Amino acid sequence: MRQSTKTISSAFILLSILICTGCQTAKEPLYKSETFKSDKIETIYVLPVADLRFNKDKELPKLDKWVHKIVKDKLKDKKYGCTILSDRSLVSSLTEDDLKNFDTQWVKSLGSSESRWIMLFALWDARSKLTFGSTGNAEVSLYMFDKQDGSLIWKDKYVERFGMMGFAGMLMKGSMLGTAVKNAIMQLMINFPKNEV
Repeated sequence: MRQSTKTISSAFILLSILICTGCQTAKEPLYKSETFKSDKIETIYVLPVADLRFNKDKELPKLDKWVHKIVKDKLKDKKYGCTILSDRSLVSSLTEDDLKNFDTQWVKSLGSSESRWIMLFALWDARSKLTFGSTGNAEVSLYMFDKQDGSLIWKDKYVERFGMMGFAGMLMKGSMLGTAVKNAIMQLMINFPKNEV
């Protein structure tokens, strides 16, 4: 019985993700540089996720794993090379002010020495709530930098609110937060353009 409930609940989550991703259409990003895609992008270096939540009571040990799997797959689909940088020290001292008031020297210091194109995700909010069912919320921003001139070339944000009613939703409360984060990342990557240069 428990296995059956788990299977049904997992099917509901998968169906909800498919519905969410299937209904969304590409939208204009918050920022797109006029020079974006004028240069051929060989490899995008993806940093660990910057956890900039105000309240970090809920630890997210699988955050990078959730995000990097989706990003790696979607970048491959969009014809980009991809290198995942897993060293969390690359973002451990990053602050909200760094992203709001960055300068060229700061951008040039990101990632590894051989990298040029840097992708960074910032998690601003991630929480789940139990009611007669459960909900998960996530707010994530995506930044793409060109280290050659220290510029921002792409910025986008997505806020995901995901929920399931009833006892099945209550049973899935533990996975709601992860599902909300994954859905937000998926939407950001759907909106990211294909490599056509």
